[in-house]
Amino acid sequence: MVHRRSLVLASLVFIGTAVMIAGAAAQEQLAPPAGRGRGLGAFMTGTIEVGDTKNMNMSRIRFAAGARTNWHLHSAPQLLLVEEGRGRLQELGSAVVDIPAGQPVLTRANVLHWHGAAPDQAALQFSVYSGTLEWKDAVSAEQYLGKK
Repeated sequence: MVHRRSLVLASLVFIGTAVMIAGAAAQEQLAPPAGRGRGLGAFMTGTIEVGDTKNMNMSRIRFAAGARTNWHLHSAPQLLLVEEGRGRLQELGSAVVDIPAGQPVLTRANVLHWHGAAPDQAALQFSVYSGTLEWKDAVSAEQYLGKK
């Protein structure tokens, strides 16, 4: 009796799972228009080439007010986007720059830099880069405040 009950229960779980999967697959999906290709090309006009992204690195970091990375450099450009708050960035030899939310910034390859939040406001930063990342020294308070 116990064996039969376990078998019935297992069968119900299996059937329920199969029904959920079939239902999800049967939901209305937009098919690409005829003759427009497959993949991303199905949703674009003109000739496109999709680049390889397997070696791309992404991070999404919330910096508290005053928080920042160490000095570092990337072997390829880095795209930074402050999603919320106000960020801060400095490339070696340049002035400290505040970055408002929604403004993308592209750091140059092999240029020492740091980024983080403004002194009085947190920042949520999204970052994308490829290649290598090399960490250096911490950013001093004087450097962070643009005094050195």
